[in-house]
Amino acid sequence: MITTVDFLRHGEVSGGSYYRGCTDDLLTELGWQQMNHAVTNQQWDYIVSSPLHRCLDFTQHFSKQTNTPFSIDSNWQEINFGNWEGKTAEQIDSNDLMQFYKDPANHTPKNGEKFELFLARTYLAWQGLTQSHKGKHILVITHAGVIRCLFNLLLGLPIKKTFNIQVNHASLTCFQCIHDKPNAFIKLVFHNMRS
Repeated sequence: MITTVDFLRHGEVSGGSYYRGCTDDLLTELGWQQMNHAVTNQQWDYIVSSPLHRCLDFTQHFSKQTNTPFSIDSNWQEINFGNWEGKTAEQIDSNDLMQFYKDPANHTPKNGEKFELFLARTYLAWQGLTQSHKGKHILVITHAGVIRCLFNLLLGLPIKKTFNIQVNHASLTCFQCIHDKPNAFIKLVFHNMRS
């Protein structure tokens, strides 16, 4: 039995380029276009969304348009950047920023979510999804950080290398879970795919 999970990163977001983990900005008009384009002529059995509006607004629209059931799971939400929320890279100490990118597990932004907790909730979400929807084709509408985490959790890529992965707006990443006792076999089918 194979469970296929496609991860769609949200499209362009209003407010410009800054650190917005839990900051709840809306999609721009271009962001809506990007996401609509990404899902053209595709079908899923079920949709799961981050609760943040840059994901959820499109999820609700697409679910209604395609008559596909959906749910919201806060474990698929982006990492909370703490004091970096709402700040551009230029407004953050460059040494702190570089340390975070090189070793996020040991350099948490002040008042931010610890990377190990971020990884733990992402893994919990993956386990729950692949167990409760075995054999289905699922769409998860989520964030770049979450998708990068999956490369560590599912393929064993070192945490220090996760920020080396480019995740474009409205791009799709697909993993398959081949359910085989005692352990599931996970494979990456494609990454950063755009229609």
